[in-house]
Amino acid sequence: MRTDNDNSAPYRPSSGLYNDVTRAPCYKTKMAATLPVEVIAHVMRFLSVGDRKASALVNRQWYEASLDPALQTNTVFHLLTPFTSGSTVQKFGLRKSPNLILNDMDGSSRSKEVVKKACQHLGQHLQSLSLKGSDITEGTFMVIIPHCCNLRKLDLSLCNSLFLSGNLLRKPNDFQAAEKSLVNVRELNLGSLRHLSDCVFNRLVTVMPNVEKLSLSGCTISYEFSPYDKESKTRASTSVLTFVNIKAFLERQGKKLTSLNLSKTGLPGSSLRELAMVSGLAIRELNIAGNRDLNDDDILALVKQQNGLTSLDVAMCGELTSQTVLHIQTYVPQIQYLNFSKCRRMRDSAASKLYTLPDLQYINFAECPQISSKALVSGLSSKPMLHLASVCLAHCTLVRDEFVETLGKAVPHLKELDLTSCLAITDRSMHAIAAFLPELKRLSVAWCKNVTDYGILGLEKPSEEVGSSRLCELNGGRFSRNFGTIGFFSPPSAADMTVCKITQEEALVVLAQHDAGKPTGLQHLARLRVLDLSTCQQLSDLGITCAIRFRELVCLRLNMCTGMTESCFLPPSHMFRELVCLRLNMCTGVTESCFLPLPQVQRVGVPQTERVYRDD
Repeated sequence: MRTDNDNSAPYRPSSGLYNDVTRAPCYKTKMAATLPVEVIAHVMRFLSVGDRKASALVNRQWYEASLDPALQTNTVFHLLTPFTSGSTVQKFGLRKSPNLILNDMDGSSRSKEVVKKACQHLGQHLQSLSLKGSDITEGTFMVIIPHCCNLRKLDLSLCNSLFLSGNLLRKPNDFQAAEKSLVNVRELNLGSLRHLSDCVFNRLVTVMPNVEKLSLSGCTISYEFSPYDKESKTRASTSVLTFVNIKAFLERQGKKLTSLNLSKTGLPGSSLRELAMVSGLAIRELNIAGNRDLNDDDILALVKQQNGLTSLDVAMCGELTSQTVLHIQTYVPQIQYLNFSKCRRMRDSAASKLYTLPDLQYINFAECPQISSKALVSGLSSKPMLHLASVCLAHCTLVRDEFVETLGKAVPHLKELDLTSCLAITDRSMHAIAAFLPELKRLSVAWCKNVTDYGILGLEKPSEEVGSSRLCELNGGRFSRNFGTIGFFSPPSAADMTVCKITQEEALVVLAQHDAGKPTGLQHLARLRVLDLSTCQQLSDLGITCAIRFRELVCLRLNMCTGMTESCFLPPSHMFRELVCLRLNMCTGVTESCFLPLPQVQRVGVPQTERVYRDD
C-alpha cells in the first residue's frame, strides 16, 4: 500500500517543531501539547507534504490532526490486494481518503475479502475509485459498488474480464443496487475495453445518469452498419459497441456532457461531423488524438458547430496542417488547451498567430519539426499571454536560444517548460530560464547535450584559452576505431568528445553565495518540483551538487548522465526533503550509498549485475 500526495501546498519555512537536518521532532515547547486539534489541522494546511509528515510525529494529538479530512483530499491509496492483510485495511478508515486505486486484483477469495473491507472502511468518504487493469469479476464488482454511495469518479479501463460475458448489471437486483449507489458519478472511464457492447454500455450509463465526462479511448467501435439489416441503426448490439449507439447516447445526455474522449478509436471524418451536429450537444473538452483519418475540413466542421470548446487534443492526427490552427483561431478563440503533438505537417503559420488566443493556458507542439523559433517568438510575444502556464516543444529541433530568452521575458509566469531534445539549446537558454522564469515548477532539458555546469549554475563559460587547460574526455558515446572507414559519416571532432567542467574553487564560490541567500543559476527556481536533465553528459558531480538544491523538488531525472557519481548526493538530506522519485538509468558510477541520506526516495529496479537504480 502506498500513498501519493503530489499536489501539496508550497513549502513554508520551518515552524520549529522539528530539526531541519535530522528531521527529528523537537520538544522545546509545551504549547504543542495544549493546542486544540482543529488549530493544529489548520496550521498543517500551510505545510508541504514532508513538513506535514514530520509534524505528525510530535505526539498523538498532532498525528490525529494530520488525519483531518481536509488534509487528505489529494491523498491516493494504491492497494495491492494480493499483498495486503485485513489488519492493514482496517486502518484506512482513520485517514478518510477520498481516492482509492485497486491494482492486481484477481478472483481469489482473499482479494475479494480485502477489497470488501477496504470499501467498508473507505466507502463513506470515497469519491474516486480506479479498478484499471484489474482482473475483477462481476461478483466482486457488485460487492464493491454498494459501499460507494458518494462516488463521483469511476475508472473501469482495461477491465476486460469484467465485460467478457456481457452480463454486467443484467440481473435486476444488481441493476437496482448500482442505480442506487452510482447516481452521483460524474466521470466515467471505459477506455481500452475489447468486449464492451451496446447493451452493457447502455446499462452503465443508465445507472449513472449524471455523467459529465466520458472516456472511450482505445475502445473498438464499429462505425458501419449492415445494409441488409433494417433495424441495425436502432437495435443495440450485444457483441460490439457501435457509433450509432454512442450518438444516441449523446442525443440524450448532450446537455449534461462536457467532456468526451474518443482518442485512438479510428474515428473517421464523417462520424466526427455527425457528432458535431448532434442537437443539444455542447462539448467543452474533446480528445480525438490518434485518429489519423481526420483532416482540416473535419476540424472546421467541428469548431463551427461546437464553438464552446475550451480544450482540444488532436495529437498524432498526421493529416492535419496549419489550416486547422487558423480554423480554431477563427471559431473558438476562447480555447485554453491545445495539443498538436506529432502533427508533423504543422508549419510556422500554426505558431505565428497564437497571440490571437488570449485565454490559452497549454500549448503542445512536440515533434513538429517544421516549427521554427522565429514563428514561436512571433506567436507568444506579440501580445501578452496572461494565462499561458505550460509550453511543450519536445523534439522541435529548430528551437534556438533566442526563443527561450524571448519567452522568459514575455511569459514570466510560466509554470511548465519542456525542451526535450531541442538540440540547439545551450547555456544561454539555461541562464534565461533561471533569470526570467522564477515560478517554473516543471522543467525538462533532457537530451540537450550542449548544456554544461556553467549553464545550470548561471556562470559565464571561460574563454577558449582558459578553458583548454581543464578539458576532460566526455564519457559515453564513443565510436569504434573503424568509424572513419565506413564512408558515410566523418568521425567526431575533438571538441565533441571533450567537456569543460567547473573547478573546485568555482563550486565553493557558488555554495557560499547560496548560503548567503544569493542563489545563482537554477537555484533561482525555488518552486521547481520536477527536473529532467537526462543525457546532459557535460554535467559533472560538482555542477549537479551545487545547482540542485530545491526544497520542493519531487522528481529528479538524471538518466545517462555518465559523468555523475555517488558524490553528487552528499549534501544534507534536508535539501531533498520532498524528493520521492529519482531516475538514474545508465548511471554506472552511482551506487546504493547515494540513497542512504534519502530514505523517502522510491527505489526502482536494481539490476543484479550493477547496483544502480533504473527506471521501469
